[in-house]
Amino acid sequence: MTTKRGVAPASKPARRTQEERRRATQDAILHAAIDLLVDEGYARFSTIAVAKRAKVSRGARENYFPSKYDLIAAAWRAALIRAQEHARELARGLDGSSTIDRFLSDSESFFLSRVYLALLELQMAARTDRTLSKIFHDLYDEYRQSHDDIWIDALVKEGYAGNRVRAFVRATQYLLRGMALTSVWQVPQADFHAALREWRDLAPHFLSKDEADGGRGR
Repeated sequence: MTTKRGVAPASKPARRTQEERRRATQDAILHAAIDLLVDEGYARFSTIAVAKRAKVSRGARENYFPSKYDLIAAAWRAALIRAQEHARELARGLDGSSTIDRFLSDSESFFLSRVYLALLELQMAARTDRTLSKIFHDLYDEYRQSHDDIWIDALVKEGYAGNRVRAFVRATQYLLRGMALTSVWQVPQADFHAALREWRDLAPHFLSKDEADGGRGR
């Protein structure tokens, strides 16, 4: 059908399915939880505040995440799954860059993100909150090592010794965790980038050091 001017009317956007609406609501709540942790800290974190920030009703929030701990566990799990998927995609090497560059890019995108700042907030709170501590350790055990293994496998396949690869992955994480903590005091990002460039220049030497000590396998 056309109008009098011969222009077809714009079609109405397709209505979202119930599943799509449910997923959108859950995503809004989880993103709001992360933002609230970064902006306000764990001390001011509450399910009511999250629902308000996500612009969803209290009933909708309670339907998906009945308690504060349910909400935190879901937000944490979602963040770790996204990080794992991002690492797996980068590790495929479709852009032609080196495995070292892709690993460092992946690590920087995770540790210098708002998501990681939220995780730091929860990690500190978990020191004195036994329920939160259990959530943290369970999810860490479930996802963190498998995430590291993606890059350990990729770097070993490139020919580096397994013992050096594991040491390099750990050292990179220690470096970036320190940067993440320092970022709370609003240190210029340029300082981080300069340090990471130096670490990148050292990476091949670090990975090749003492290759004979541990062999080339994992």
